[in-house]
Amino acid sequence: MTWYAIDESRSELMASWETGYGAVATRVATLPAGATSRQRMALAAELSRLSEALWRCYTHPASAADSLELNSEGWRRERTRNQFASVTGHISKPNLPDGDGMLVVSYDPVEEYAHRVGRCLHAAADTDLTAAVITDVQAEIAAVEGAELGDLSGRSIQAVQLTRQDASPVQVAAANQILTDNPLGAGELFLHLDPTSACVAAAHWLQAAAEVTSELSGTAVTEIVMEADDIEALPHATPTAVLELMEIGLSPTHVVTSMIRDAMAVAEGTAPDIDDLRDKIEEADENVERYAADDPEAHAEFTTIRLTTLDPRRPARDMLEDLLDGIRGCWLVYHEYAEQPADPQDDVTDDERDDEIDTAFNNEVRARAFADRHRLNLEGRDR
Repeated sequence: MTWYAIDESRSELMASWETGYGAVATRVATLPAGATSRQRMALAAELSRLSEALWRCYTHPASAADSLELNSEGWRRERTRNQFASVTGHISKPNLPDGDGMLVVSYDPVEEYAHRVGRCLHAAADTDLTAAVITDVQAEIAAVEGAELGDLSGRSIQAVQLTRQDASPVQVAAANQILTDNPLGAGELFLHLDPTSACVAAAHWLQAAAEVTSELSGTAVTEIVMEADDIEALPHATPTAVLELMEIGLSPTHVVTSMIRDAMAVAEGTAPDIDDLRDKIEEADENVERYAADDPEAHAEFTTIRLTTLDPRRPARDMLEDLLDGIRGCWLVYHEYAEQPADPQDDVTDDERDDEIDTAFNNEVRARAFADRHRLNLEGRDR
């Protein structure tokens, strides 16, 4: 989202947003001399809240809800998204208190925050400021709409720092191409792409890498990353969970979006799967009774229950980091089992042999990922 702030030294309203690497800022407008400090801060605060509400339509699309029926969560999301066309109108002509001091307040966040921004501008009574703010809000709406279409150029780049409940086919295809060029991943996945979509592609490539490594090592696909953890410390919980779910036939998109939505629910203070929570509590009770009845430290460890393997504050980027570490784990195990020549040549260095193994790993993983590309539903884009 875009944060709005006041540069008191220059009496200017500023807007700033995160990119994949650092933040950028721009001047929105010069503030009228007659505006009080409280009025200025109120305008910045309401603009920030409006931006947050707009971007929530991107991170929580109606398409990711379970239902679009009347009064359902999906229905509310769709109604909020439909308010985009009315935002500037509400800013220009906001609801104001009537003669009795009564004020109409909307339940819809986008509509209500647009009215609040409009009331701040009405109090400032400066036509130039109003015009500049409307222009900036239009740019913010266009940024959200661009991100929805998978275009993360310009101001839409802030989407790389957000977690979306759904994946963009355009962004999945772009991430898939980056991994085709380098199966171990590259910085572009974090700098230019929606992380949820990048996770879908990374999950597909993790499965390909795990299958190739499993065939070489004899280790089960779902145990590859845990074995790699014995070679080099790796965050194995998320990659292993992803592999286990894909092993039973779930698609990368289903696995990634389900896990991310659960983590987002945890961040909002809800337990997404009550049955899973009951199972974890029962397992914790059994472990305490069996191993930690008289050991306070072990008791505390067993009764600490994680509701998600992801960081709820940044689930998509956290998952992407873990999935790429999982691919690296496959690479580590592949190196452990790759055959070394029985009679090594004196003129071939260890580094050159490692390069040969790297090349073999990359080529085999590329071939497997290409052969199973139907898992990404990108066939139409391959033509």
